[in-house]
Amino acid sequence: MPSGPRRRRRLHIAVANPRARARAMLVAVLFLFSVFAAQLLRIQAFDASATQAAALSKRLIKLHTPAMRGQILDTKGQVLADSVERFTIAADPVAIQCYVKVNGECGWQGVNQAAVDLAPRLGLDVSRLTALFTQPNTRYVIVKKDVTPSDWRQIQAVGVPGIAAERTAKRLYPTSMALGQLVGYVNAADQTAGGGVELMLDGTLAGTSGTTVAERAQNGAVIPGSQRVDRPAVDGRNVRLTIDSDIQWYAQNALAKQVTAVKAETGTAIVLELATGKIRAAASYPAFDPNDLSSASTAALRNHAFEDAFEPGSTGKLMTMAAALEHGVVTPDTGVIVPNRLPRAGMKFKDHENHGTEHLTATGVIAKSSNLGTILVGERVPATALEQLYRKFGVGEKTEVGFAGESSGQLAKASDWNAPQRYTVLFGQGYALTAVQAASVFATVANGGIRMPLSLVEGTYNDSGTYVPAPSGQGTRVVSERTATQLSRMLEEVTGENGTAADARIKGYRVAGKTGTADRYDDKLGRYNGFTASFIGYAPAEKPRYVVAVFIHKPQAGMFGGALAGPVFNQVMTYLLQRENTPWSAPSDLEYHVWADHGLSANDPDVLSDARARRDGL
Repeated sequence: MPSGPRRRRRLHIAVANPRARARAMLVAVLFLFSVFAAQLLRIQAFDASATQAAALSKRLIKLHTPAMRGQILDTKGQVLADSVERFTIAADPVAIQCYVKVNGECGWQGVNQAAVDLAPRLGLDVSRLTALFTQPNTRYVIVKKDVTPSDWRQIQAVGVPGIAAERTAKRLYPTSMALGQLVGYVNAADQTAGGGVELMLDGTLAGTSGTTVAERAQNGAVIPGSQRVDRPAVDGRNVRLTIDSDIQWYAQNALAKQVTAVKAETGTAIVLELATGKIRAAASYPAFDPNDLSSASTAALRNHAFEDAFEPGSTGKLMTMAAALEHGVVTPDTGVIVPNRLPRAGMKFKDHENHGTEHLTATGVIAKSSNLGTILVGERVPATALEQLYRKFGVGEKTEVGFAGESSGQLAKASDWNAPQRYTVLFGQGYALTAVQAASVFATVANGGIRMPLSLVEGTYNDSGTYVPAPSGQGTRVVSERTATQLSRMLEEVTGENGTAADARIKGYRVAGKTGTADRYDDKLGRYNGFTASFIGYAPAEKPRYVVAVFIHKPQAGMFGGALAGPVFNQVMTYLLQRENTPWSAPSDLEYHVWADHGLSANDPDVLSDARARRDGL
């Protein structure tokens, strides 16, 4: 069936209502505005403080405010180390361009004029400043360090924008090389302690740094008047040492001359005050200047008095003889037959110089510094008893000073001594001690057998600036007073006519002491290499105030302690006796015998002079 014509559908187009569209758009706009309004309300009202703080934090900068380290003073208050205020000058190359404007524009003219005006005040060339002020892609350039406050005020008065200063500190050491290794040093970059007393007492000296907060403008410059202290710096406290800078200077110079003269590797000189244990001088050489570390070697930074341990040699015989006297196995007059060789522990020991059989007393063994005689005396004392007495003298333990890097020395247990060591220990080989420990041994004898704890700090100053003395240490008895007196009399013979220390004699005074020459062990080579020459003594022997100990390590011109260390002892002790106006010595036993032979009074000056001449071999 044929289909008929299709009927067309009519397309109906809906006509939009313009009012409805307008209403929808209005609602959308109002919604957006309400969101913006709410956000603005939140920012301006509810979160206003937080927003302001965030904006301010972007402008704020924190400036480090260093604390001034406390002063280090000697026993009389002389300054040994001090901190002074300094500034580091910095520049903002962008801000400097506006120092001079041409037609209202910032540019190279401002940089050039700033360089011209600042050059004489900074002590730098105009070309150098121009190069610094035109560095690209930076708003911070260090111009000069270590500027004094007065110089900074002159620089600031020029009024160049973008020039600022950061407060720093500089450590000064007025005594320079005389006390370098003892006082120590600080690292120039951050003023942190590097060694010596500076490191030992850093907790007291350092203080606590502070911070200052300031606002920075868009050009990078600090807004004037915007600085405020966030945390104030707390300066370190001052300390006073037991060191007498006059004694230290004298000892340092005498030591330096001798070390140089005998071409030694290093040298040390110690001055101890007997009654208190206070260290009045601790000189080391070679030295360094803590004001300028650029030329100081690593070895020079060490304090040899505290840090170097070495075998003492013959000065150690004092402890062996002390043990023998204390245990009653000898007296000063006990006879000792000393052969040319002494077989012990599968070895044949000998003295430094060949000799026939000698008939000595125990005193003569000390006076002539006989190794064989010392073995014959010391082997009468059990090894454990020897070790115990050595430790009572302070060997093998750090001193009470607590010096940075201090060595404790080395003393093995007697049960661990090998066969030869049982005998080498007796004459000062086979154990090690430091210079201050060795000096303390003699100070104990000179102090009547009482060992005083060593001290280097006289006192400190509290936060209010009041001086607080360090507590006094309590002495401990090591040997009896009788033993100490006998030892002291025996030590006088060392500087007598037949002794080994003619160069240590001081005319008019009785001098007690002991020479030492020890093989020096070289850790780098792993064997003995060179010698340590020493002399430790005191005067007047009958009533001493100080012990002076001198050590010359690895000399090239000689090896004996009397000849190498004796002259330094003589110079330092003579200075001390003259400084203290010490009266001439009281008469010795020899002098009394001479008077008795003459039948004259002990007050006769001619008899006194004659007795001293006989004693001193003059």
